[in-house]
Amino acid sequence: MISPRQFTSGSHVRNAQVWGATPLQPYANARLLLHQNATPGDTTSAVVASHVLECFLERDNYISAKENGPGVETGDFTNQGTICRASRLPPNPGAIWLSSELGWQQNGRRVASNGLTVVAPCEGWIWLGDLTLLNSAGDAAVDPYAQHTQFSVLEFGASYGSGGIGALVQPLIGERVFGTLKPNRRE
Repeated sequence: MISPRQFTSGSHVRNAQVWGATPLQPYANARLLLHQNATPGDTTSAVVASHVLECFLERDNYISAKENGPGVETGDFTNQGTICRASRLPPNPGAIWLSSELGWQQNGRRVASNGLTVVAPCEGWIWLGDLTLLNSAGDAAVDPYAQHTQFSVLEFGASYGSGGIGALVQPLIGERVFGTLKPNRRE
């Protein structure tokens, strides 16, 4: 059975060309390490790949008890922004995801392989800090002010999705990402 969450927009002819560098790349402030699950959207299924997304993110809201809900808990911070560049890595990539020498495979959106990519909801990690301080070893401690904690993506492509106006806007500024930063949670 094919999951209804299967990624198909990458197979459209108009989306087949390589996206150029986004104008927000110089302002990227976060790296996300997200798990692609065997069953798309099922965070309890086996991890088949990891995706590193370098993003320009901004914080939206602090979640209090009255805003608790699926994917967000008291004390979380919602974040939104755009993907600047991305790479697909093996399921357990180690520190390479924070390496300054990481090879990027795609600008502006998630990497697709065989018509599949990481989809929301998905879970992983965020490193929110000064990306210019990253070194080749992928040392997370290079920026004492950086946040290195859990992150859950609730939606990709918001507010437009991959078609319609999204097909026009996203190649220019990058695919949208919306999620929650979960402070005080460590690897």
